[in-house]
Amino acid sequence: MKHWILSFLIVLTSGSLIATERGEVPFEWKQIGSKYEYDPNFSFPDAESVELFESVLQVNSQLYFQTKNKDKEYHLYQYDLPTKKLTTITWDQGRVLGWALCSDSVFVQTKQKLYVVSQDSFVIKNEYNIASKTNGWKDFVCVKDKMVRLEKDQLEVFDINSFEKVSELPLPMKSVQRIIKRSDSEILLVSSFVGNTIQVFSLEEGTTTKEWKFPTNHRALFKMAVLGSDRFLIFDPITKIYGEWFFFDEHFFPIGDGLFIRSDEKAVRFSPIKSNLEYQLDLTSMSDIPESNFHVILPKKDTYSQELREETFYSPSTFSMDDSGNRTLTVKVPPLKEGESKTITVYRGKLTRYKIHWKLGPELIVNREESEAKHPNELRDDWFVKLEDPIVVTKRNELFQEKTSIKELLMETSQYVSSIPYKSGKFESAPNVIQKHNGGCTEHSYVTMSLLRGKGIPARLVWNYLPTESSNEMSFNHKYVEVWVNGYGWIPMEPLSPPKSKPGVTYARHLVFAVLPTPTHPKISGGDRLVQLTKDQLFLGKKVKMRLTILKQGEGETGEETIEIQHNQMRNKAIQSGEELVVP
Repeated sequence: MKHWILSFLIVLTSGSLIATERGEVPFEWKQIGSKYEYDPNFSFPDAESVELFESVLQVNSQLYFQTKNKDKEYHLYQYDLPTKKLTTITWDQGRVLGWALCSDSVFVQTKQKLYVVSQDSFVIKNEYNIASKTNGWKDFVCVKDKMVRLEKDQLEVFDINSFEKVSELPLPMKSVQRIIKRSDSEILLVSSFVGNTIQVFSLEEGTTTKEWKFPTNHRALFKMAVLGSDRFLIFDPITKIYGEWFFFDEHFFPIGDGLFIRSDEKAVRFSPIKSNLEYQLDLTSMSDIPESNFHVILPKKDTYSQELREETFYSPSTFSMDDSGNRTLTVKVPPLKEGESKTITVYRGKLTRYKIHWKLGPELIVNREESEAKHPNELRDDWFVKLEDPIVVTKRNELFQEKTSIKELLMETSQYVSSIPYKSGKFESAPNVIQKHNGGCTEHSYVTMSLLRGKGIPARLVWNYLPTESSNEMSFNHKYVEVWVNGYGWIPMEPLSPPKSKPGVTYARHLVFAVLPTPTHPKISGGDRLVQLTKDQLFLGKKVKMRLTILKQGEGETGEETIEIQHNQMRNKAIQSGEELVVP
């Protein structure tokens, strides 16, 4: 086993001591940025405003709006997204009641006529005596050689050359307020009446193929545009919401400073929270004790949902990391007299925690032989999983039947385990929990591990902090499960924190301390705790009281403690599993 002997306090910066877990899939995280920059204070001149139910028209990188002033006069404006330039469009044909980009022209509907205008200057190229049925706004779109108009509870389809109605399509959703062209075969049906719902409507099939929820103010949906297959824009002067959303795995993610996608595009992480982390170990001696050593469990350094940088460790101490990336600091404490108290800052670091969303492919199939070769410990039977217990086997067969797709197996497991009511209490084995149908987070984890290990999917227990962001302390207060998916790595199965029933997705921003194939940590005696005397000194347990406090403070908050950057830095050195770093 290797040792590094260092003098004074060691400081680890962003490139130092990167924890590489055995068998983990190598990857990088790439930040997703906006295509354009947006002015949050944008407004129209002379107190002009847009109407709520009137749509924005997008033509390439330009947006077109109709405004109304206090004298109820209507004007048209072009807003250029790259330059943020606002230009008045000359228009004398009356109020616009709908518009759409149709091939290389723009169709503009007024009360009496339908105009065909150039898409850059709005110069009239042609006009038709086609009147609007109402005085209000009516969305329409052009798809190939058809014009599709929203009319109450149906879509009216017209030939784009003759303007003859060719069909009527009933809408599958009530209270549709907007239609937006997504492609030459799909239209988006938008309604704010049922939770910002967007349905993807196939014109060829005449039915809905997908349904999404868009996470924004319901008023802003009327000023939404499609920038690409995975990029949506909202530019709403009413709610002052200006920005882009990234579309991933049938979900929308606001693009800001903290949205990242994995290099293989299998996951996104987002909404980061940054904190300064500090471990304080309080000791009180009940009698004279000699020099003693304490194991302190540190958070994992780099996972899919957390990063630690600029780390400092107490001196003298020994740092070690196992094959799973679990890190332990063994702190050496000088002799203590009876009644003596001591507070030691054993660790500091800059922590970033993310929400995480994995996208699982339907093609993934269980490969038991490969899993047993890579992760035998995470497939073993034990008292807490009881893989062959009749209760477990019956439940496994009931849920999985003949399914072999990993995505389906994980989904069935997530939905079932998240349905088990939470009730704190004993740490009972998986069959007992299935039978009584309640349990704490540990028991939920045992059931998850039992069901999946029995199907050949490696599963392990995660010691972690389930956050209360208003608190300035962290603790080991929660457990969930990670499962191994070939080509992905370890992904979370969190049944007790939103969104609960979706494998690979959690918005809790846990702080992970350790990942274990069994309920016990090899360096901790005495149950669920993050600090303990080393095994050779457990006899001192009744002679000293110990308490570990983990403090966190958001960066930039009043009273934030500055972490001083020390000298004697080590850079670009990767700690491999089984090595130790000794700080004398």
